[in-house]
Amino acid sequence: MTHQNECKRCGTCCEKGGPALHTQDLPLIENGFLSFEKLITIRKGELAHDPVSNSIEPVKTELLKISGIKDSWACIFYDKTRNGCTIYDHRPLACKILKCWDTDEILELAGKDLLSRLDIVKEDNPLRERIIEHEELFPCPDLKSISRTGSRSSKKTIKKLERISNKDLAYRIRAIDEFNLSVSQELFCFGRPLFQLLTPLGFTTRETSSGIKLGFSHVRSSSSK
Repeated sequence: MTHQNECKRCGTCCEKGGPALHTQDLPLIENGFLSFEKLITIRKGELAHDPVSNSIEPVKTELLKISGIKDSWACIFYDKTRNGCTIYDHRPLACKILKCWDTDEILELAGKDLLSRLDIVKEDNPLRERIIEHEELFPCPDLKSISRTGSRSSKKTIKKLERISNKDLAYRIRAIDEFNLSVSQELFCFGRPLFQLLTPLGFTTRETSSGIKLGFSHVRSSSSK
């Protein structure tokens, strides 16, 4: 039996999701190879796959990931037609060191020297103040605890989450209007809306004239990343 010692260009790694960015990747942003529109913020407290423990855990510190394609987490720079990366010469650090046949190096990097929004949104950018304010007003709730209680969540708890979800959306709408943000720019600035974070935990959402209404479906999604 021969042992793998090089990339077979199968695309599996890329389809599982774009990489988290590290401080060494800052020049890729500063030199224009990666734009805000191609990044998504995973805020502290969001549930995501921990490669070290191989389990879904709350993120201990904010991180930036390369966005996915449409409704999937497959890296936006992955070209499925040729199993290749469209920014290969300017790919992030995690992509450079990833070896699917030997994960020691990538696991050693996991969770270390991560880039955050405030590392790249400079102090003279008025969006910086909005990002800080949003994080203070709408920190990510204890999703792991919410996940454990699940269908046992009281009406009072669901209503509270519903109120926060609608206030979060209202804040985003004001920022979108003020700064003419695209959806991609919004997801970079503020991360995913709370109601989207609740959906994989079994919550349902319904749009009404008075805002988002939350319920519980008992059916969970596996879309956390």
